[in-house]
Amino acid sequence: MKSIFHRALGDKFHDLHPELQKKFGMTSSQKVMILGQGRMTEIRGTPLWLRPFLNIGAKDHLIFAERGKDVPFTLENYSYVDEQGKEAISYVRRFFFPYAIRGFDAAMHYDEEKQAIVDSLGKTASITSVLDVDVSKEGGLLLQSREMNVKNKWTFSAPTTSLYEHYDEEEEAYRVHVHVEHPWFGTLIMYEGLVYAEFLPITVSHIPDRGILS
Repeated sequence: MKSIFHRALGDKFHDLHPELQKKFGMTSSQKVMILGQGRMTEIRGTPLWLRPFLNIGAKDHLIFAERGKDVPFTLENYSYVDEQGKEAISYVRRFFFPYAIRGFDAAMHYDEEKQAIVDSLGKTASITSVLDVDVSKEGGLLLQSREMNVKNKWTFSAPTTSLYEHYDEEEEAYRVHVHVEHPWFGTLIMYEGLVYAEFLPITVSHIPDRGILS
């Protein structure tokens, strides 16, 4: 079985760093999860006057208003078969601020018609994003959103999300860079940091609904 990233990248998948092939080659048949722990060097973005409005998305683990440096971070990835019978993988992200724990969650699957990965955002998956995938010269993974859809009714091209991830051989960890940008408001959120990952055995009963924690 090929992972959703292998299907999206085709032969380019083998150009990824071996540790990225291991991470992004994970499928439900392997019955493992990824537990990542680390720190975000800095979380920044969004004009001060606009940040309170981001709390609307915080409840659904879409986005949040807090910003800071050296923020503790955890990541859980679950590979599973979704309710439509499609291979999927979840991203359960937690950011530990002094007075709040914030989530930024998603579940991804490969869409045959679009020939791309579709990212269902938040706990309710009310927003979806179509992602283009590529490999950098250094063997890193590049993700770039091309369009977003709200409740299958409204499609728009902004904001855009880009992600770059590569493997740091000296640290034996993954370096992550995420940037969400709006053409009117500029950077809504940008974070980067280092994540150490473990691959742990699981059973189906361990996987949360949609692979997303409540």
